Amino acid sequence: MGVPACKSHPSWYLVATEDRAIPCDAERMFAQRIGATTVAVASSHVAMVSHPDEVARVIQAAAQDAQAGFWRDRLAGVRPGTPPRR
Repeated sequence: MGVPACKSHPSWYLVATEDRAIPCDAERMFAQRIGATTVAVASSHVAMVSHPDEVARVIQAAAQDAQAGFWRDRLAGVRPGTPPRR
């Protein structure tokens, strides 16, 4: 299987604080287990439908952070495929 993606790539997790399907404390625990950057939104279970702008901002921030990390690692001489420094 190899290394889980959350161990070799930056992870982000959107916590839906009004979710009645998955308690937000459980969501925060999931995010912590994978070392994710966590963002909370006052939303029910399907945040991408009820809060698309907030979800898009999180995705955009994650992409910008990943791109910055890519160049930071290249400038530091880290080879592609090497787990990120946390």
